[in-house]
Amino acid sequence: MRRLSEVELDEDEILIEEFDAQLSGVMVRVTAVLERTCVYLSKEGERRLVSKKDLWVEADKLPIRRRGIG
Repeated sequence: MRRLSEVELDEDEILIEEFDAQLSGVMVRVTAVLERTCVYLSKEGERRLVSKKDLWVEADKLPIRRRGIG
């Protein structure tokens, strides 16, 4: 597992869909990825903001897609 902040994407790649990550040893569902932060759902179902450096992911399982031209 690696910190999400350490996962490098090519210039034309973006993270898509939702994916699971660990936050302080607890699995959370990431619903949006911003420049330095992510939105995740708490146990209570609330949307919360977290730094990418605090999320741990399996980089080879992330949903990545290349941006289309135009």
